Amino acid sequence: MAKRVLILNEGSCCQNWGLQACTEGLLQIIARENTDAGFTLLDHAYMHRRYSFEPRFFGGKKLFAYNSRVAKKYFPVFHVLPRVADEFEYVADLWLQGKGGDGANEFIEKAHGVDAVIFNAEGSTYRDDNICALKGLFMLWLVKTKLDKRALFLNGSVTLTRVDATLPAMIRRVFSTIDMAAVREPASYRNILDYYPELDGRIRMVPDSTFALDVEQRTPGDCTFLDRDFFVLSLSMLPMDYHRTRDTSALVHLLQELKKIVPNMVLMGKDKEDQILKDVARLTGAYFVGPSYDYQSILNILKRAKFIVSGRYHNAIFATKVGCPVIPLHTSSQKIYGLVELFNGTMPKPIDPTDLWNEEKQVLSHASAILKQGDSLRTAYKERAAELREEVLRLSGSIHDILD
Repeated sequence: MAKRVLILNEGSCCQNWGLQACTEGLLQIIARENTDAGFTLLDHAYMHRRYSFEPRFFGGKKLFAYNSRVAKKYFPVFHVLPRVADEFEYVADLWLQGKGGDGANEFIEKAHGVDAVIFNAEGSTYRDDNICALKGLFMLWLVKTKLDKRALFLNGSVTLTRVDATLPAMIRRVFSTIDMAAVREPASYRNILDYYPELDGRIRMVPDSTFALDVEQRTPGDCTFLDRDFFVLSLSMLPMDYHRTRDTSALVHLLQELKKIVPNMVLMGKDKEDQILKDVARLTGAYFVGPSYDYQSILNILKRAKFIVSGRYHNAIFATKVGCPVIPLHTSSQKIYGLVELFNGTMPKPIDPTDLWNEEKQVLSHASAILKQGDSLRTAYKERAAELREEVLRLSGSIHDILD
């Protein structure tokens, strides 16, 4: 009998290139040995929604911030969520009684009609301010313990800390209960076992589903730079020196120095917070590649780039698949360090983007070394990415065994 699977945090319509790509990869992995599986989807916007009523400006920006006191006072929450692991049972009862919010009622209705729930945990699971992660964890626990459905946590990074430490106990409760918990890089895997050695055997490390995708050739839009030597830069989730200092900033100075090594540059940004790169591009004479491009076009651009400087996790993965060397930037979680580890010394240690005046010399050294190594380095990246692709494709058989 065909199995029905509910996917949480489906991202095909999301603005983020990485979420688009890893969603497509995950669906391909599941379907590889589960060819008759049917999918029900709850998308990225649903998983990040806090209130049943969320007024927006004409441009689409939310009127109230996620922690707005006004919103908390006057708007009903979309999901009632546990604040600590000890509240799981209490909140589950509310959801099952129809008192968990409009979003909870929608979820319960959909969950009853499927055999399994899979949380596409893309985006780091850390602290309690990542509402998508908190929802996904609780939903998996609920469907497994209360509805007797299969439950799988896939494709996520996890950062457990002793700061605002409500998440660790939730991870232990969920991962010790569900059918599969797979994190996408070794830093997350070790972090969890450092907290809870008893989860050894309950979790596994499987590379990001983006590695599973075939690399298609797709002609990008206006890319007059493709017949020139160029490098690429994209941001990380950490702030960089630019907003106040602009033409005297560490970011602009770094780009000017890199242009002495490779004469043209492409600044790449899909997410809202990355659109400052339009201004940086105008100031530095760079090309800007933004939301009008799809991720397959980004792959094609990176294939021709000399290297990329980036703290965006999936931009770095895209680059490895096409043999574009990476100079990684640290971001808001440990996942970039985990990605570097997966490449066995081929990818250098991440640079601190908040301290570029001190880090600039190292970035320039990496760039020069990349050019000297040439095709041998590009081949090493592609070969390692191909090995990781084979690892992640094997996940399909494990999912099949759970669904069967």
